[in-house]
Amino acid sequence: MALVILALGSCGYIPRPVEGVPPGAPWEALPLRKWLAEDRAEPEALAFCAPPECSPGLVVSVLRLTGKDAREAEAVLDDPATLARFLRSRPGKPPSGKAKPVQTLVTTKPLQDSPYRGFAISLAPADGRKAPAYGAALGLRSEDALRVVLVIGEDEMSVQTAVRRVAERELRP
Repeated sequence: MALVILALGSCGYIPRPVEGVPPGAPWEALPLRKWLAEDRAEPEALAFCAPPECSPGLVVSVLRLTGKDAREAEAVLDDPATLARFLRSRPGKPPSGKAKPVQTLVTTKPLQDSPYRGFAISLAPADGRKAPAYGAALGLRSEDALRVVLVIGEDEMSVQTAVRRVAERELRP
């Protein structure tokens, strides 16, 4: 009996794959439910595929938000320019030993993928020394919760393709 209780108790540590990304290697799923749920966004699934097996590398996550967190996230999904303004107003933290903060170029654009709403974002150092990082988010409200798919990667089109593909499978109404 103790073995059954232990097995059931550890189910939260078994990673749930993200629908819409290939199952198995080279994609890896992480068991996040017990790690990050601290009365905030509840992670449902997270998967990543890193170079050289995947080029470009991608990270894909599915979150469930409620209450104030859901309302705040919905406001950003509806108007991503507010996120861009916020990020531009805060200088980046300087690398250790550097005196100047890192200036970041931020661009956002709405993604209209009915019935989902969301945005794409790019972040790059203003000095151009590093390539931009790309992200995208699509969300759908269902009753008391907002479910959101987030994708981060090195290639803009790969990120936007992945967020649409995963949202179609994970957020179906």
